[in-house]
Amino acid sequence: MLDMYSENKMYTPKVGDIVTGTVVKVGKEEVWVDINYACEGVIYKDYLSLNKLESAEDILKEGDQIKVKVTKFNRGDNDLLLLSRIDILKNELQEGVRNALEVGKDFDFKVKKAVNGGLILDHKGIEAFLPDSLIFIQEENGNKDDLVNKTIKARIIEITKDRNRDKITVNRKQLVYETLKAQEKEELNAIKEGDIVKVKISRISDFGAFASVSDHLDGLIHISEISHYHVKDVNEYLSIGMEVEAKVIKIKGKKISLSLKALQKTPWDLFLEHHKVGDKVTGRIIKKMQFGMLLEIEKEVKGLLNRYDYSWNPNENLAGTVEVGDTLEVKITSIDKKKQQFTLSKKHLDYNPWADLKLKKGEHVSATVLRIEEKGAIVGVEEVEGYLPISEISTERINRVEDVLKVNDIITVEVLDFFPKDWKLTVSLKSIQEKKNRAEYENQLQENVSSNQNMADLLKNYKK
Repeated sequence: MLDMYSENKMYTPKVGDIVTGTVVKVGKEEVWVDINYACEGVIYKDYLSLNKLESAEDILKEGDQIKVKVTKFNRGDNDLLLLSRIDILKNELQEGVRNALEVGKDFDFKVKKAVNGGLILDHKGIEAFLPDSLIFIQEENGNKDDLVNKTIKARIIEITKDRNRDKITVNRKQLVYETLKAQEKEELNAIKEGDIVKVKISRISDFGAFASVSDHLDGLIHISEISHYHVKDVNEYLSIGMEVEAKVIKIKGKKISLSLKALQKTPWDLFLEHHKVGDKVTGRIIKKMQFGMLLEIEKEVKGLLNRYDYSWNPNENLAGTVEVGDTLEVKITSIDKKKQQFTLSKKHLDYNPWADLKLKKGEHVSATVLRIEEKGAIVGVEEVEGYLPISEISTERINRVEDVLKVNDIITVEVLDFFPKDWKLTVSLKSIQEKKNRAEYENQLQENVSSNQNMADLLKNYKK
């Protein structure tokens, strides 16, 4: 910059010179400045300020010292000297901007263009370079060309001199990372264990599903937390993009554990809602044991059918009657809500004919021959079945039952044994015949007894 007053010599202007002058006259549209030349220079209003002015009088007055730049000089009879402050003000502004740029500070930059190796940026006229490796974080998966003509925020990481100009290198990636972490922390602080949140399934794996809890947080729904029922394939319950409600069951650092089943009724709860003691239900046999079997009444809800509750018939062979996978109609006989257990009975759905049968040993009853067997016959007494051994059919020796009895024969038998709890009834034809023969013999003896014999002696001889 030239000093127009040095050594009191008259200054000869040259286009491009920057000098200090004194304002000698101020008008609305222009300002006259003395720069120690034969004539004053003029600055028109539009060249006084970077901002639009209504009048030059708004910013200057006579006597002010100002820096000006010579933009036009014609020497002759009518000297023309035009001055301007625009470039000076721009340089001062840019210098101020440049002085404010420091390593470690963050600034807004406009992306001018994409070049090999990075992006060329601009900050208020100051150029900066953003290397490819410092543009995006991995999660963004961005394209640098998409940033051209956009304003981004970046951090200055290096300022060096290169041929008398500053070379500025910046980092956007670090700012994005820090912003992301700050947002994650804010979002993490906003949720707590026990919260019910709406999430969106973002990824599915063999062990569960990942879901977006917020803009920057993901949580895991473990396969064991999807349903109260056993889950073999996550895809059968969830799909990418599906929105569901979940409960936050654990937060450890940034790891968030979610549960869907925590918001669902358990199979046991559903069972209690729809069943009570005394209900008749259908169950599938899933396991047979020595003391009974397990029946699945509802999905993954199992009850115990004790072998003694299978049938009223104590001789019925449970092992050979039904198999795993078969279905049975049963009755719920008890429910233990605390232990989440319940018992079943098949026999309580059936009528027990033995319960109402009242027989006494020695009683004579009517029986129908139902089946002929090798060593006896099965007979029906009222609504139960009894056994007539071959040895109890006749007082005479017989080789085959069918020689004496036929199916549907109606006979009178005597009760030998009656155990209703064991479903056991044994009858006899022979004992009735023996008693009948004995009675007839006793009558004959009464008629033929001699005066010197007594009945006791005769009976004694009969028994022999």
